[in-house]
Parts: sequence; C-alpha cells; structure tokens
Amino acid sequence: MRNLIPLAVAALVTGCGAPGRPASEVERARAAVTAALDGWKANEAPEKLKARPDPVDFADELRATHALTDYTVGKVDGSDKDVVRVTVVLKLKDKKGKSSEREAVYAVALRAPVVVSRDPYF
Repeated sequence: MRNLIPLAVAALVTGCGAPGRPASEVERARAAVTAALDGWKANEAPEKLKARPDPVDFADELRATHALTDYTVGKVDGSDKDVVRVTVVLKLKDKKGKSSEREAVYAVALRAPVVVSRDPYF
C-alpha cells in the first residue's frame, strides 16, 4: 500500500499522464472563444475584442450572413501543439429569419493577440 502512494501523487502532479497543454492554456482558449462568441451574439464590433486585457482576433465568415442567437461550448482539445480546438454548437439566424443549428470547431492559437478561427479540417 505504501508503494502506491507515491504513484498516486505522481499521477496527480503530471495530470494522470494525459498529453496536451497545461490547464491554464486550455482555459485561456475556452475564454477567448467564449468572448468572441459573446461579442458576435451581442452584435459587437470585432475591434472590441482587441481591446480586451487578453486581446482576441476573431474571424468567422458566418458572421456576415447570420446572427448568433445562442451557443454551447462542448469539447476542448488541447492535445495539438499548435492550437487548442474548441467544439461549439452554434444557434444561428440568417437574414431571412430562418433558424439553424451548426457544429463548429474553432482553432485557437495562443498568441498575442489570441487568434480564434474556424478549423477547416473539422
């Protein structure tokens, strides 16, 4: 039993051996996506995101043709060394008033500013 205690402590310290980024980077990516989508939902100018304490550069071509009425953040994948991928279900309304739901995966590059863009491969 005494031999298992150091193993348990080591597993907790290393995050149970799961590959990926530190939790703080994953949370920073999630916060950037949430800020970007909150701004879109509120119909705020994209420049407002760049004025945040942790600036965000956000581009989504759907923004030009759809209003965002709601969204749900799903899986956050920090296993890629270049980007954190955040899966989101978007609830949209087009210019004719037709509602739709679409899943999107955003690739988040943790730079200054944080770059949030839709991942074309997902």
